[in-house]
Amino acid sequence: MRKPCITLIAGGSTTKRVLHGQLQQLLGDYIDVISYAMDEEIPSYLREPLLLFSSEVVKQEAFEKLEIQCEHFFVGKRMIHHEYIDQLLKIPENKKVLLVNDNYSETTEFIESLYQLGINHIQFVPFHIGQLFYEDIDTAVTPGEPHLCPPFIPNIIDVHVRLFDMTTILKLVDYCHLHTDISSRISERYIRNIVELHKKLLSADRKTKLLNDHLQKVVDSVDDGVLAVNSQQELTVFNHHLEALFQLSSQNILHKPIGTLLPAEIVDFILQGNENSKFFTVKGIEIVIFRSQMSIENTIVATFKSVNQAFEIEKAAQRQLKKKGLYAKYDLQDIIGHDPKILLCKTIAKKLAKSEHPVFIQGETGTGKELFANAIHLHSPRKSGPFLAVNCSALTESLLESELFGYEDGAFTGAKKGGKKGLFELADNGTLFLDEIGDISLNVQAHLLRVLQENEIRRIGGDKIIPINVRIIAATNKNLQDKIQAGTFRSDLYYRLNVLTFSIPPLKERKSDIPLLVDSFIKKHRLDIKIENQVMNFLLQHEWPGNIRELKSVVDYMLTVCENHLITENDIPSNGLTPSITQERSSLILVESKLEQDEYLFILNAIKACNDSGKAASREWISSYSKESKYYLSPQQVRKRLNFLESQDLIIKGKGRAGTKITSKGVNFLSSYINQ
Repeated sequence: MRKPCITLIAGGSTTKRVLHGQLQQLLGDYIDVISYAMDEEIPSYLREPLLLFSSEVVKQEAFEKLEIQCEHFFVGKRMIHHEYIDQLLKIPENKKVLLVNDNYSETTEFIESLYQLGINHIQFVPFHIGQLFYEDIDTAVTPGEPHLCPPFIPNIIDVHVRLFDMTTILKLVDYCHLHTDISSRISERYIRNIVELHKKLLSADRKTKLLNDHLQKVVDSVDDGVLAVNSQQELTVFNHHLEALFQLSSQNILHKPIGTLLPAEIVDFILQGNENSKFFTVKGIEIVIFRSQMSIENTIVATFKSVNQAFEIEKAAQRQLKKKGLYAKYDLQDIIGHDPKILLCKTIAKKLAKSEHPVFIQGETGTGKELFANAIHLHSPRKSGPFLAVNCSALTESLLESELFGYEDGAFTGAKKGGKKGLFELADNGTLFLDEIGDISLNVQAHLLRVLQENEIRRIGGDKIIPINVRIIAATNKNLQDKIQAGTFRSDLYYRLNVLTFSIPPLKERKSDIPLLVDSFIKKHRLDIKIENQVMNFLLQHEWPGNIRELKSVVDYMLTVCENHLITENDIPSNGLTPSITQERSSLILVESKLEQDEYLFILNAIKACNDSGKAASREWISSYSKESKYYLSPQQVRKRLNFLESQDLIIKGKGRAGTKITSKGVNFLSSYINQ
């Protein structure tokens, strides 16, 4: 008896081959199958008893291009090939995935069939031909059409050609009027494949449950409280420590909105906080919450530590770094001065510290560039990491290279056995301060530029690329623009370093800070030593080309040679230290009344005395201070005279509590007036 015949028409040769194989496996013993593909040679005239199309698009194309006469035809329904379904089960939950097919309607049909199968843990986004960009998507799934995937998507999962589903197979069996026993055998063959598919789904589900149980045991064993919040602001992880802290059961709160379960201030910090950590008190327990964002998973993880535990961890880390000498020793409070210029520098430095960009410090020798570099590190997010400093001008080119980048065993004669880590490796997750960077050679500049561009180094004599995460703070006392013009400094490196920049004023521009600096130098020696006014006036008049470093050397000398706990003019070093007085008399001496001029001088002296004690002078304080002298001035009179002094650039008036401060010009004027 002749077998019934079915003609299959598919879109492409690959689809034809796969679907023909499926029909042969299930029906080949009872039905003859003839197959064609639209992209191959196909008869222009078809007269068949039954036509089976692989898709609606193929059917429309066939009726447009071919002359077809047949008794019956229909479009088969298709589902994912069971052998490739495990690849979809490995995709993380709630991940956005692009589903790519050659026709939009087939794409949406495929997505619907996947959801019906229970593969609903993925957010499928249908592919549109011609649309090149899909935001926040790095994975594409395609049923045998990988060439259509946008080129910018790195991960492509090909689940190959979809097969006909059971309803299509049963339609064919019904059309061919096969006996019941034959129909049962065919159904068994198909169901066997479905059972294999179901086994994979059950196996994946069991593995997922085992993995979830394992992860829950892991987070429960941690000494900290741990929770995770997904993109819908639902809790997905909540360990035993948090159950005890908040008196909640994880079984009752998982996959529920965090906003309805925890205190509002904690929820706001976890979901919207700008800081990495914050202090809270929960049921009388002091804790620190650390938050981190998992961008790819669109998940926030929060870790709860007791304050005592966090403090001990911080102390242990700091002790380890201090043992190695890899820590910052100076903070902003160690930078002494109340002059507006230095206060502005400290304010700027604190702001720049919060960024991850390189910092470029300019200043003369001895102005305190390394102190600022230390302070910037301590106010940065890297404060718990190492801080290393290197003076680039103190090392030869080859020595500087080996110090910065390290070397491998046997890289050169005299190399340490086993090699050596460079400063970049040692400063990983911390800060590296490159002082006097204007003195490095062009060769080292080229290597340094590559490190800044690629965030990786290679040791001398090695071939291994080592990734590093280091913030650079560079400093110089030279004009790098002049060196660029002279061809001794690379412009591309300069613009890489010169992102966040500020200049430290020389001591001659902030002489009002000299008394404070001298006092601090004396206190560091723990000596009860006074200094004569004539000596202080001498120090105020000197121009200090060596800046604070020169001033400290002079004070150290005078402390060593002075007698009777008093520094006198005889103790001033005679090694070329001579005052360079600017005879600034300003228009103050031109006031008509000597009494009024004396009042101005009284006010300047009062402001300076107040500033020297570390405070800013207010109008009320000056008026109150004047009651004890022969120049009583009301607050209104003080205001008028302060306005005049400010017009002469001798003081700076601050707003509110900022008070009034004497300028370097005002200090010089007082010294000049006293000498005259």
